[in-house]
Amino acid sequence: MGRKIPPFAAIRAFEALARHGNLQAAGDELGISASAISHQVKSLESHVGTKLLIKSDNRLRVTKAGSNLASELREILDLLEASMLKVSLARKTGRVSINLFPSLAELWMVPLLARFAEQHPEISVTLVTNPEKVDLSGSDIDLAIQYGVEPSSAEKSFSLIQETITPVCSSAFLARRGPITQASDLLSCPLIYCASAPDEWRIWTEENDVALGDVRHWLEVDTRSAALRAAEQNMGIAIGRRPFVDLALARGSLVQIFESPMFTGMTYFLVTPTRSWSVRNVRTFSTWLIAASKAENPFLQLEPAD
Repeated sequence: MGRKIPPFAAIRAFEALARHGNLQAAGDELGISASAISHQVKSLESHVGTKLLIKSDNRLRVTKAGSNLASELREILDLLEASMLKVSLARKTGRVSINLFPSLAELWMVPLLARFAEQHPEISVTLVTNPEKVDLSGSDIDLAIQYGVEPSSAEKSFSLIQETITPVCSSAFLARRGPITQASDLLSCPLIYCASAPDEWRIWTEENDVALGDVRHWLEVDTRSAALRAAEQNMGIAIGRRPFVDLALARGSLVQIFESPMFTGMTYFLVTPTRSWSVRNVRTFSTWLIAASKAENPFLQLEPAD
């Protein structure tokens, strides 16, 4: 007796539409038209004999039955995709893809990968830099580094680094400026402002009982890497965030002005969908990255290259 399963195209269309909540977005993901998505979902509703989506206030909403079905289908499709990946020729070549912020890739991940390549030359790594959060369930990306108080609940996750911030500058700038012994001394120095984290100086100064409005001179840049580069060029004092500043501190191109960094309450997490975690190369890379991240500064702790 044959299985009582509706057409696979209808299952995929409904799962994508339930996830996106938008016909056009679901169609774009699957490479078909919005009307084709609508037709496939109606076909599935006829097969199961109940409404899975309703239109309310010109928006599509998933019914209770539809929500339960979508959740179960997502797990089934993840397992199906994982099974396909296990036998995929592309995966046998040892390829792992990871999504992260551009500056995080430039300042932290790329330098770390030199060590990983020495230990695992059989695994190729693809970095996908994107400032926006990527929906891993709808992409072919294996891993992502997410920033926040907690990770996405939809994927397997691991805590990498608890973020800290501390003022940093070059040794040459500090020698020219003279000793800085207390937070208020910073107010007479040029401070480097990073537009991608506009509140970082306010957060640090408020924690250290300093009135930020008294600062005489700012240099403003729009990326984390530009802020740290400016500080390395003796242009002033920047906020050094872990893990962005790790390599500069290990090399000595930047130094911490004060001994104790401040925790922000934010964390960097490594996340992966179930389908990818079943692939050995993904687990190998993840295990290595987690271990490296637990070091006080991985560029000091990892064995140097020959």
